[in-house]
Amino acid sequence: MFQRYAPSIYPDWMLPGAPTPPVPRISGSAMPGGVHMSTGVLRTSSDWQLALTGLAMAALGSGAMVLTYAVTWLIAQLTGLPLVPYLLQLAHTTDQASDIIFQIGINLLTFLCFLTLMRLSPLAGYHAAEHKVIGAIEHYGELTEELAWTMPRAHRRCGSNLLAGVLPMLLVGVPLASVNLMLGLGVIVVGWSLRMQTGYFIQMIFSTREPTAREMAAGLRSGHKILNEWRADPYKRVPPLVNMWRRGFVQMFAGLFIAMEVFGRIYEHLHIWLDF
Repeated sequence: MFQRYAPSIYPDWMLPGAPTPPVPRISGSAMPGGVHMSTGVLRTSSDWQLALTGLAMAALGSGAMVLTYAVTWLIAQLTGLPLVPYLLQLAHTTDQASDIIFQIGINLLTFLCFLTLMRLSPLAGYHAAEHKVIGAIEHYGELTEELAWTMPRAHRRCGSNLLAGVLPMLLVGVPLASVNLMLGLGVIVVGWSLRMQTGYFIQMIFSTREPTAREMAAGLRSGHKILNEWRADPYKRVPPLVNMWRRGFVQMFAGLFIAMEVFGRIYEHLHIWLDF
């Protein structure tokens, strides 16, 4: 007879009889109008829905750029500084350090604008519903609406935590390192070390809000669908590339990339249309 610890030593398919399967490891994403969930073997959304999610994120990013321009223009009007040409990279200061400081400021302002738009969008509610539903499945091993509502909006496996560790490097560390290597490296190390705390803060303040009944219902539908299909064949496996595809990251990045290319072309000609 196998000992109690056997499932942690042998793969599921090597065990005699079928032990009670554990709760599946579910990843998810907020989508425009719904919630995507996947075990890597199963998924709840189509390819076009996932690609549309990437496009929606790019639209938020473009909206953040427009909002950044508006804020910069307002500051320029109040201070008399020629900030807009610097924002559009049509001018530079004579001092490299000043250029770097301005670049970091624009980076942080754009990121703040992005987070603000995220918080105001329906994606924040669907994001919270996703976290609550997955949290209930992981914590209780089952899913009901009552249990889901009791779960927190933040989740320790959220991609926000990874972004919170990488973004200090991209937004501050790399530009700063060009003028002060040690200071730039310090920002990168500290930013990565505090990624969980920063990610929690971003989730609670910006990237999630308490879901509406409709948003929670969308999360519950995805949760029940993924659980029911998984319980029908909990030991099914797929190749790694298929697993990655069904998680949905490829489709979302494809939608994001295509949209960013389109918005990038528009941004390149923005100074012409604005007569700068």
